[in-house]
Amino acid sequence: MNLRDAVNEILLSINEMPLDIEDNIEDIQTAVLVNSQLQISKRNILAQGWYFNKTTRSLKPDISGYIPIPSTFLSVDGGDDNRDIVIRDWKLFDKKKLEFRFDKPIECKIVEDMEFDDVPYVFADYIVKTASLLTYINVIGNTNDVSVRNQSLQASRMEAIKEDARNIDGRILDSTFLTNLMDRESM
Repeated sequence: MNLRDAVNEILLSINEMPLDIEDNIEDIQTAVLVNSQLQISKRNILAQGWYFNKTTRSLKPDISGYIPIPSTFLSVDGGDDNRDIVIRDWKLFDKKKLEFRFDKPIECKIVEDMEFDDVPYVFADYIVKTASLLTYINVIGNTNDVSVRNQSLQASRMEAIKEDARNIDGRILDSTFLTNLMDRESM
């Protein structure tokens, strides 16, 4: 699913005309509002960390010893059990040593943001359904239809959870695998 299709689906859900081929999202006020809600929903859902946007990387300090964090990183879990690494001022910070400077690379678990067009379809559908419900509540405000739309959102959410579980690299008895599945069920 691409961004334009997603915006059109949300526009239709609030009884607005979809964009024509020659229309730009930035030129139509309602489309700008819908796109804004879509981007917020995308970041919120991707921040949960799914198989396709989680990775482990070794982040290296720059020449000054700082490890800057790109704005595309939604979360960074740095260090091991002996270190308490967090993000402050878009740099890694060691809470135990109370310093920003590092002398060696730090292995970090990262959750990354990505362009909407690059999100797998099942997750894009979940994002669109979330943005659609929130846009409907904000623009239309009719609470009678919210429960029907929420059921559609929950079905889409469950499909995303199933897809994530199918793609988790792990054995069934691996505690990380079970924790990931339990975390998804509690969302």
